[in-house]
Amino acid sequence: MTPSETKKVFILRNNDLGDVLLTTPLVRGLKKNFPEAKVFMGVGDWARPLVENNPDLDGIIKMNAPWHNKQNCRFPANSPMTFLQGLFYVLISKESQFLRKQKYTHGIDVLGSRQGSWLLRRSRIPHRFGVRGYAGGDKTCEKCVDFVENCKVAESALAFIPLLGGQEKVDSRPILSLNTKELEEADKNWGKTSKNSKRIIIAPGAGFPEKSWGNDRFTKLVEILYNRTNHQIRIIGSMEDRNRIDFNMNGSSGHRVLNYCGKLSLRQSAALVSRSDFAISNSSITMHWAGSYKIPSITILGECYESAKLHQEQWGHPNGIVLGKETSENVFELPQPNEIYAKVNLLLSNE
Repeated sequence: MTPSETKKVFILRNNDLGDVLLTTPLVRGLKKNFPEAKVFMGVGDWARPLVENNPDLDGIIKMNAPWHNKQNCRFPANSPMTFLQGLFYVLISKESQFLRKQKYTHGIDVLGSRQGSWLLRRSRIPHRFGVRGYAGGDKTCEKCVDFVENCKVAESALAFIPLLGGQEKVDSRPILSLNTKELEEADKNWGKTSKNSKRIIIAPGAGFPEKSWGNDRFTKLVEILYNRTNHQIRIIGSMEDRNRIDFNMNGSSGHRVLNYCGKLSLRQSAALVSRSDFAISNSSITMHWAGSYKIPSITILGECYESAKLHQEQWGHPNGIVLGKETSENVFELPQPNEIYAKVNLLLSNE
C-alpha cells in the first residue's frame, strides 16, 4: 500500500472501551501516511460514542462480535461456546453479511484473534493483518505484528502502519474529539473553583470485582480528600457504580462532592475528565481519558493484578502512574487510602 493508492481499510475492534480508545492513534496514523485512504472502524454499540466525530474516520461499522469483550462475550475466550458463537456470527450474522458487501481492500484485526481472522477472510478482504503470538488467527494473515507483553497497547497498534508501507511516526496518545457544547456542559458540572481548590475525578467502577481497588477504600479516600482539602470531587461511572462510594453527598459536603454515576453518557464523562486537574480510578476507561487529555492520574489495581509495573508498561500514559501489587518484589498488599492521598498531594504539588 503506497501513499498514492486509494485504499479502503477496515479496522476491527469489537473489544472493550479502553481497547477501542487506544486504537485511535492507529486511525490517525493511517490517515497521516495514506491521505487518500478511506478508513473505517468496526466496534460494538457499547464503544461507538468513543469514536463518534473522529475526524480521521470515514465511517463506523456496527460490529457486535461476541468475542474478546465483557459486553456480549459470555464464555471464556477459548471455550467451545465462544468458538461456536464466533463461527455463527462470522457465517450468518447480518453484520458479517454487511461487512462482506463493503469490498474493503485492507483489513486489520488489532487484537489478533482466530475469530477476527475468520471475519476478515469471510469478508473477502484481500490484504489481512493480525497479531502473531496472542490469540491465534495469524496463519491466514498476509502480515502480522508480533505480540510483546511489555509493549504499550497503543504502540502495538501503531506497528501495523509500517506493515502497510507507512513510515511517518504518530503520537500514541489516544484521541477523543469533544465538541464545544460537551466542554461547556463539563465546565458547568464542575462549577467555580478557587485558587486552592483542584478538580478531582474519582471513578470506582471496574469490569469485575477482582479488578477493583475496593469500594471501602474509595469511600475512605473521598472522606480523606473532603476532610483535608478544599478540592472539588466528581464521581463518575455507570448506574451500577452509583453506590460504590458510601459518602454523604447531600449533607455537609455541599457541592464539593457530587456523584454523577449513571447520570452522564460516556462522552459527557470524558468531557468532565478533560476539564479536571486529576483523576483517580481502577484500570478502566477513565485512565485512558486522562491520558488523552494529559491529565495527571493515579490508576489503582485490584487483587487480580500481580505487577503494577507491567500494567504501566502495557496500558499506562506519560501523565499517569499505576499503583498496586508487585509480587516479584514481594509486595503483596494493595496501597491504602492514606498512601494514595499522599501521592495525590505530591503529584499536584509538582504541577
